[in-house]
Amino acid sequence: MQNYKIDFIKLLVKAEALKFGQFTLKSGRVAPYFFNAGSFYTGELIYALAKAYAGAFLDAAVDIDVIFGPAYKGIPLAVSTTEVLYKEFGKNVAYCFNRKEAKDHGEGNLLVGAPLTADTKVLLIDDVMTAGTAVRESMDVLKANGNPKVNAILIAMDRMEKNNDGENALAAVENMFGVKVYSIVNLDEVIEVLHGQKIDGVIYIDDEKMKMIEEYRKQYGVS
Repeated sequence: MQNYKIDFIKLLVKAEALKFGQFTLKSGRVAPYFFNAGSFYTGELIYALAKAYAGAFLDAAVDIDVIFGPAYKGIPLAVSTTEVLYKEFGKNVAYCFNRKEAKDHGEGNLLVGAPLTADTKVLLIDDVMTAGTAVRESMDVLKANGNPKVNAILIAMDRMEKNNDGENALAAVENMFGVKVYSIVNLDEVIEVLHGQKIDGVIYIDDEKMKMIEEYRKQYGVS
């Protein structure tokens, strides 16, 4: 496993962006873990998060011009990742994000940042993915604003779950849009790093929590 993945998983639990216990998700599922990218709200944390996104993007070796971050959580992800790519890796790409509502004054555009055309190659960046609803909304925004080519989608964590139709959630999105979905880490990698291992003296996934995860995955998980 690459070092940036291990560092990222440790960062997730230290920042309390990834918690283990019992959580009711929007879908109604009661999950033994919960991911929240909103926990990365300091300069140190958002920089570390962006560096992990940059590492995953470079691993994917996708050809892009612009990183698009959907409002609202995707905005800091897109901006900070473009900055890290330039400062740390010498790769100069642009960012773009959408407003929830178009302005009726000034430039009046729905999008902020790099202009998009049919020739623009885009990476769609977000935190997590479940049913693909947010991706569909982003695709609609992009289609109506320049209709660029979305070459890849990058998320922080692949929960490795089925959607509400019983399909592999990520595979369903890939099939729906014809776009490859990449993640910084997946659940298997999280378990590999955390199960029974102390991180700064804390075991985040002990045998009891691991049993809860295994039971949950029997119902909702994919391999």
